[in-house]
Parts: sequence; structure tokens; C-alpha cells
Amino acid sequence: PAPAATPAVGQSRPAVMGTLPTDSGLSVSIDSLSPRIITSESEVVISGTIRNDSPTTLASVALDVFVANETPISVSALTTQLSDDEPDATHAASTKLTDVARGTTTSFEIRIPTSSLPLSDSEEWGPRVATVAASSGNFSGKDRTILVWDSGAQVAASRVSTVVPWTSANAADNQAERSAILTLAGTSGVTLAVDPLLIPRGPQPTAAPSPTPSPSADGGQSGAQSDQGEQSGAASPSPTPSPVPTPAPTTTDPARRSQELQSEAFVASFMSTASEVIALPDGDADLGALALSGNSGFWNLASGSIASFPSTLRASGWVAPSPGGATPSPSPSATPSHTATPSTSTTPSPTTTPSPAATAVGQSATQTAIPDSGPTILRNVAWPADTTFGTSFLAGFASADQITIAPTSALTPAEDVPFTSYARVNVNPATGETTTDGTGAHTLAQQGDIASILSWNASGGDQLDAEQALTAITAIIARERPSSSRTLFAAADRTTTINERLSHRLAALYSPRWVSATSFSDIAASESTDVERTTVGPGTLPDDTWTAIDSMASSLTNLTPLANATDDPDAVFDSVTPAILPALSATSTPSEQLDAATAMTSQVTTMLSSVTVEPSSAVNLINKSAKFPVLIRNNLDWPVRVDVTLIPDDPRLRATPALSQELAARGATTVEVPVGAIGSGDIEVTYKVTTSDGYVLDDSRTVTVRMRAGWEDAITAVIASLFGLLFLAGITRSLRSRAARKKQASDANEASASQTDATDEAPRPDEASDAPHDTTDHETDTTKETP
Repeated sequence: PAPAATPAVGQSRPAVMGTLPTDSGLSVSIDSLSPRIITSESEVVISGTIRNDSPTTLASVALDVFVANETPISVSALTTQLSDDEPDATHAASTKLTDVARGTTTSFEIRIPTSSLPLSDSEEWGPRVATVAASSGNFSGKDRTILVWDSGAQVAASRVSTVVPWTSANAADNQAERSAILTLAGTSGVTLAVDPLLIPRGPQPTAAPSPTPSPSADGGQSGAQSDQGEQSGAASPSPTPSPVPTPAPTTTDPARRSQELQSEAFVASFMSTASEVIALPDGDADLGALALSGNSGFWNLASGSIASFPSTLRASGWVAPSPGGATPSPSPSATPSHTATPSTSTTPSPTTTPSPAATAVGQSATQTAIPDSGPTILRNVAWPADTTFGTSFLAGFASADQITIAPTSALTPAEDVPFTSYARVNVNPATGETTTDGTGAHTLAQQGDIASILSWNASGGDQLDAEQALTAITAIIARERPSSSRTLFAAADRTTTINERLSHRLAALYSPRWVSATSFSDIAASESTDVERTTVGPGTLPDDTWTAIDSMASSLTNLTPLANATDDPDAVFDSVTPAILPALSATSTPSEQLDAATAMTSQVTTMLSSVTVEPSSAVNLINKSAKFPVLIRNNLDWPVRVDVTLIPDDPRLRATPALSQELAARGATTVEVPVGAIGSGDIEVTYKVTTSDGYVLDDSRTVTVRMRAGWEDAITAVIASLFGLLFLAGITRSLRSRAARKKQASDANEASASQTDATDEAPRPDEASDAPHDTTDHETDTTKETP
């Protein structure tokens, strides 16, 4: 078929599919084939289209079908036949199209009797390359596809297991993708490797709160008495888990509520449909890079994210924790064993899978799903990037219950062998060589051709070719040793688009009778190869990746003093650490990892510069001692306790060594620092704000201080002199007033004496006549005259 007009990620044609034929005016595309696997059918129907790219209308176009005479004995032989312009083939059928206009696309259908096909020897069952050739004069074109013949020959089925990644790198976050995820989760032999960040989380807490004692009737009872009362039955019985799960709180926004219902229904379906799920670290962080860097902190961060992968609807936050705190524990970390998990996934029953109709009318999925059931979460699987896979990583991941997915380019047979060996390979981490005695790190080698086709986001005729090629490859491998069951493993590329076409490719892979769908746990616990594989190298850590890890680690170290200065250091770290693991995604290139790390370190830098001293104008200091105001702004979401120090450039100003102060979150706080001046002059003072352990948060601000400490003495002397003068003036005035009063008193005495003398010279009262104002005498006389 013609290649896609705009190739996207994952659409490059795999090498195993051979080269496309060259067209000359006619473009042929085989889009449909029935049956996909020929058994006892009487005819084969090939359908497709022809596009006339010639400059003229073609009156007649001849179509001829050719089928290869031989079954390829190897995958490389199949690739050769798919690229051969003149294969050894039998002409099986022909037809004609008339009046094919220029620039138009015309459909065709060719029915081929199976008796016309070169399928006589039952031992030659398997794939046959079929070619549809179109010709009209000087114009021609062709397309190839693969017929698969099943003669019914006895064959031991190959055990096949595949992994499909669902990470932030290939997630589309739409309903079509979620539908495909659920289809893959329910497909036997398919295991999803999931980034925990893609599991929608509900609003409920994932851990039950600590139980509190029942309120006592007597508020004065001690805790011991209350406990005794509860044990004796006087108090209410302890709560028991409710048989009806508590749904998530209902939001009032209709659009958001609809989105929450869809997410809840998806998680419920996923947990009830999947049989096994590989837990990847947050952001699909490259564990190989972490191992090579030796950063134990980041390794523990990745391990913690794997350990916290939700395994149930309740653990995902869509159902409230069990009231008694007795929520069933999530699925354990599975070890590769035949008894760990069933080899096939369980089809969800109608009673456990929320229906779309229920979601449409607003019914919570918790009403139909089992909140504490879910798939087995495989937390013992590592999938390093291609470059970081190596003995350095395997040395630390070599436990018997741990398994590593190797890249397609690693662990290929050291020598050409005429058969496909087992998928599990034990590697000696010290030498990188294959071991056959059961020791060493456990790895899974991939069948690269199957992996490349699964990763191919093919469409149209390419999709048909991809599906048929998967069937053909498994047939070729089964024919290599018909009586010996092989183990095959393949993982789709991390950039693989998850859609309906991918589910169809996987369905085609598992559809033949010579394929047995096998769970990941079973393939990991299967027999190991005895074929020597290429030696595993130590793995390489690109310089940009190393720089990314080192810079983020340094940023966390720098953030530690600030975090410890708050009341909630964990919250401070939690605001930046979620960006660490996604920055080291195994899908990202080293330069992309460095860019992501730079974004994280910039966030830390912003936090470290969030405590600043506000600018200030010049300060006048006229006293020998004062409290120096410093306005500090804290733009963090948490209160911060800091030490504030003033550093003058002149010893004439002395400040206290440090003053501890708590700064309010998202606000400005004034800190008053005691200072003392022993002279006058203009000096520069630097503000220094540090954490209690001395980490400098801000020392970039300075202020000019105009010290006039001598003015205080001068002003005091002047004021004292003024008060002295006023005091003397007051005393003088008082003395003068006193002298004046004495003189007035003396004059008054002299006047009184003169008056006394004048009185002595006057006649006595009994000698004189009654005076007009002599009332006493008058009254006395009047009294005497009264009868």
C-alpha cells in the first residue's frame, strides 16, 4: 500500500515488512483479505483500491494475482519475499477494470479459488506472499500482502506474552484511548505497563483516618476508664466496614461531575478487567539512569511511586476508606511464579463493570463495582531505556523475584541458530554473559520483529499487512521446531499509539492455534535459554542525563534549609519533587531530560528567592540606640522563620548578631533590629536574611544610614541651657515680685500707722455727738426707747 501522506510517530515501516514496490502511474493498495488464515475455505477474497496517477484516463487496467510457491523458513526469508519484485510465484487469478479516470481511486475485489493456490504440501503450511499487480500500457503498480495457510499439521503452540506501555509520553487522554486500554486490559497475553500518573484519582483520601474513641457520657472519665467502658459493652460497638461503598463527594459543577463520573467508571472498569498490571515509576522514569547515577534518593523516590501504585477503586480515591481502617490491602507485589496469577485475564461480569448508560445518567460506578478488588500489580519489573540497560543496572536488580525487560537490540543470539530460543535469559551482572545454571539477573529478551510491528501505527492497507505479518511470524517460529513449545516476548515501543488498531494487531497475534496467550508472570517464570546471547555491556549514562540528575539533586539540597525553616517541610518538598521522575522519562532524549530538569531547578530557584527584603530609602539615625525596621516579603505558601542581620560597612553602627522572626505566608512582615550608633556619618548597611542554619535567602539589599549620634548631645545641651535660663529668669522674677510685695506691705504699714495717729487725736465717742453712721449707738438708743 501507499505510505501515509504525513507519517507520525510510530508510523515508520518496520524493516521486517520489506520495501515498498515502485509505482509507475498506478498505486495499488490491498485493504482486505478473507479469510485471514486459510483452512478449508473454497476461495480467498482480496479487496483493495487502485488510484490512477497517470496523466490520462485508462480504458482498461489488468489486475493479476501471484502467490509465492514456497513458505519462508525464517523471518528474514519472509522479508526477502516481501521485497522481491520478481518472486517465484504462481499466477492465481486475474481481472480487469475499465475506464479508470485520471486522479480517481477505484475499488476492486478478486475471488481466488483455493484450488488455484500452490497449497498442496501440508508440511509447507504457513505464510505465502501474495502480489496484486496492475498494468495498463506503460503504467503499472503493485502491492503485496501475506496469505497464511493452516494445513492442520500438528504443532506445539508458542507461549506468547506482550507488554503495552501506557505512559505520559504516548497518552492521548481521550475516550477512544480509554476504550482501547480497557480492550487491551481484557486481552489474554497482554499486560499493560502503566505510569501511575495516568490513573485518574478520586477526591477521597486513600487512607482511613486514625480511629477516635467514642465520646464518653461522663466528661470527667479518664481515657483508661473510657476504654474499659467500651470493652464492657457500655459504649457503642466499634464500627465495622460498611457493605455499601461510600462514593466520592458529588461536585456541583455539571461538567466537572460528568468528567468525574467518566473517570470513576474508567477506573472501575480497568480494575475489574485487568488481570496483571506492571507498575512503572511516576512519569516512566528511567530506572537504568537512576542506577547509573548512583542517586539513592531518586531511586527511593521511584521505588516509592511504584509501591504506591493503586490496585483498587478505593486505593484510587474513588471510594472512601473503610470506617474501621480495615481496608483490604492492595494486591501484593507479585513474583514471577506459575501460581502467582492466572495466565489469562478474567472477563468482567455485568455486575462489576459500570455500564456507559449508568454513567450517562449520573450513576456512580461505586454502586456496581467492587471497591477492594483489582488486578495483580507487578512491582518487581524494571524496564530501563535502551542506552542505560546493562550490567550496572542488573547488579542492583538481581533478586530472584525481580525481572528486567531488555531492549530489542540486546540479548540477541551470539551465533546464528535455525530456531528461536526461549525469551527468558539469565545474565551474570559481573560479566554480562549468559548463564545456564539458573543464577544471575533475570531478563526477558524480546522478539524484535513482533515488537516493531506492534509499535507501528499502521492504517488502511498497512494495518492489514501488520496483522498478517504478526500471524506469519508466529507461524514461522512454530514451524522451526513443531514439537517444542517456544516462549516469545515482545514489548511495544514507549511511543506506541494506543488505539483500536493496536488492539486489532494484538488480536491478530493471539488468534492462531499455534499461539498460546501467556501472562507476564508466567513468561517471567518460564524456563531460561540455553543459547548463548550477546554479552551485555555496562550501560551508558549520557552527559545531559547525568547533568539533569545532578542539577535536580543539588536543587533539593539547596531547598532543604528553606524547607526546614517552615512548619511543614514535607509540603515544601512535595511542591517540587513530583517533577523529578517525569523529567527523567525513559522516552525522553537526554536533551529533553535536561530541559525538564532545568524547569524543575528554576522552580526551586524561584522558591529560594521568594523571601526578599523590600527596598528602602535612606534612614536617618540621630539616637545612639534605636530599633531599625526591616520590611521582608514572603511569597511562599508557608510561614518561614528567618534570622535577620544588619551588616554595616562601618563599625560606628553596631547591630545585634541576628534576630529570629517568623514571616507570614504570602505577605510582608516588619522586623525591628536593635542597633547602636557611636558616631556620626553616612554608612551603607546590608540586609541579610538567613535560615536558622545560616543559609542565605537574601543579602542583595543595602540602605544608606545617615547617623547623627552627636546631635543628640548638642540638642540636649541646648535644651538644658534653655531650661537653665528659663529657671534663672523665673527665680529673678520671683525675687523681684517678692521685693515689690515687701515694699507694698511696708508702705501699707506706714499708711496704717499714720491713720492710727489721726484717730488718737479725734474726740472720744462719749464726748461727741452721734455720728450719722454710728449704727450701734443708734440701735442701742432705739432699743432703750422701746417700752
